[in-house]
Amino acid sequence: MIHWFYDEHIPFHMWDKTHLLTITILSCLLLSFYLLRHPLRRYRKPLRIAIAISLIISRLSLDVWYYTTGTWDIRTSLPLELCSIASLVCAFMLLTKNQFLFNICYFIGIAGAIQAIITPELMLGFPQYRFIQFFLDHFLLITGPLLMIWLYDYKVTMRSLWNAFLTLNGIAAIVFCFNTLFDANYMFLIHKPSSASLLDVLGPYPFYLLALEVIALSFFLVLLLPFQVRSFVEKRH
Repeated sequence: MIHWFYDEHIPFHMWDKTHLLTITILSCLLLSFYLLRHPLRRYRKPLRIAIAISLIISRLSLDVWYYTTGTWDIRTSLPLELCSIASLVCAFMLLTKNQFLFNICYFIGIAGAIQAIITPELMLGFPQYRFIQFFLDHFLLITGPLLMIWLYDYKVTMRSLWNAFLTLNGIAAIVFCFNTLFDANYMFLIHKPSSASLLDVLGPYPFYLLALEVIALSFFLVLLLPFQVRSFVEKRH
């Protein structure tokens, strides 16, 4: 198998030069979208659809990769990780412009994708397909809802936050049942990942799950803050 497609001898190293450069490039791309948000409004429909299709293709290509490399496993390869679920929801949201799905993508998608980009659960390094697909997919997951804000003036409220938080727990409950039935560990609801991660500092099972609830809610509040500040300023004027 050619090295860029699958090579276990090219591992991923968290926070090495390649990882940090990737984060920098994605951050610059996102900043460019923001700075160009006004001229991009004339292209908002094709841009929205292009991102949606890219998210769908990204998922389908990953399934092809699993089968081609012989690594597909019902316990690890289904789109039942939080960001995988959010990516598919984001694609549908972009195609339909559904406000409720936007709320879910904004909070769950962005919070999950940022965490995944900073501390990836990734085994294969650059320039392999899985490395590129992983970071591109999470970048699009962040970009999708932000473009709906910048180009379509979508907003979120405190009610949106609680809807997203309840949805997150509903998803976790369903995935937990699947994990129990198939001896899987999607969303790390059964045990911590085998490799080092931030979960290691959150205590043993199941207490780290409660810590994750607090972290998720805190992250959601941070994401809500810009809208709360904007609403406060508008009321003052």
